[in-house]
Amino acid sequence: MSRKFACPKSAFTLIEAIIAALVSCTVMLAVHLMFSHTVRVAIKGQDNLDSIRAASQIFSSLRNDLRDFVSLSPAGAKITLGFGESEVPENAEYSKVLKIKKQVDRITYRLIESGGKQYVERNVDGSAGSPEQRRLFGVPRMKDFGVLYVKSQNRFDALPKNVGQLLVRVTVDSEDQRFASKEVRITSVFFSDRLADDDWNHLDF
Repeated sequence: MSRKFACPKSAFTLIEAIIAALVSCTVMLAVHLMFSHTVRVAIKGQDNLDSIRAASQIFSSLRNDLRDFVSLSPAGAKITLGFGESEVPENAEYSKVLKIKKQVDRITYRLIESGGKQYVERNVDGSAGSPEQRRLFGVPRMKDFGVLYVKSQNRFDALPKNVGQLLVRVTVDSEDQRFASKEVRITSVFFSDRLADDDWNHLDF
């Protein structure tokens, strides 16, 4: 009699083992997928953070170069916003070149391509006889660099006054699903009285 019940008991135990194995595999797969997704999101977020850090070096360099400048030229890229307007149109054309003239140095920022990658080049042409200084700024997955001079009307002593702002934008590719456009735009605005038309500094278009 004991032999007659041995087979069914073993078969039932085997089925339980198979079911338990399937459940365990399903749980492990779900955990793996969730963990992988979390890691991918974290990595993409870290990539964006690295790009922001690299772009901030460009902005910091520009901020130093714009101190006591004589004139600047964004290669004709400029727009004028009416009184009360604050949004730059999406179709505004940005220049890929910015020239800064100081008392002695002539500084140029431009977007260049080298080895299949995009870089922002800073070139300094100093006084006669001094060698040129060249530096490349690399931003991970950078696809564009643009500058735009924006004039906007503001009230000053009850009278409209044009105020100049220099808009600098770095665009990088992003696979982060949180960005529907698949790109991240890192922008910095430089605005000062030195950019006003009535200041001793001037724009050279």
